[in-house]
Amino acid sequence: MRSRILLAACLLGGALSAPAQSYGTRLDGHPLATLAPAGSKAVVLYFIATDCPVSNRTLPEMLRVRNEFRSRGVAFWFVYPNTTETLAGVRNHALSYNTGSNTILDPTGSLVALTHARVTPEAVVLIPRGSAWKTVYAGRIDDRYVRLGLARPQATQHFAEQAVSELLSGKPVQPAVGTPVGCAIINPKAPLMNSESMGRTQMGGSQQ
Repeated sequence: MRSRILLAACLLGGALSAPAQSYGTRLDGHPLATLAPAGSKAVVLYFIATDCPVSNRTLPEMLRVRNEFRSRGVAFWFVYPNTTETLAGVRNHALSYNTGSNTILDPTGSLVALTHARVTPEAVVLIPRGSAWKTVYAGRIDDRYVRLGLARPQATQHFAEQAVSELLSGKPVQPAVGTPVGCAIINPKAPLMNSESMGRTQMGGSQQ
């Protein structure tokens, strides 16, 4: 009987000391334990990188969509998934591009594994399902980049904005169109890149 009590106590102690869920590291160096407060309608994850020109050039569109929907129960996070990123570098980048405090590093690939993100930039829209998250959209943010090296002067379709708008309107969220164009995510949890993404050594050009 005593041995059973001791075993139960050990198991309980192990459960109490189990590490909390972490989705990444915030700019203050602390882990992110939750993506959104209770009652939130959705979470939008923007996967970006400090050294990806396509990502940097798409950031104004990401910020525009964030400003449009963040007061309507939608949480936005700018996620830096590359293992090559540093906290200091991300802080400087976030300051330069005004991403704000909802910015996290994901070097362990928690969010990469959850969403199967492949490139930067890429948008993922999640909705709560009990204690878990369900992906309702994953793909391009807009259609400005036709392919690497070929971009329109301005985007003609705004996929991330459309997905969030459809979700909040109670409409079916249309699936992603085309393949995300940008820089392959450098993280062991990332799927293999395809022909529309590439490493930084191949990119060239300005990062602005």
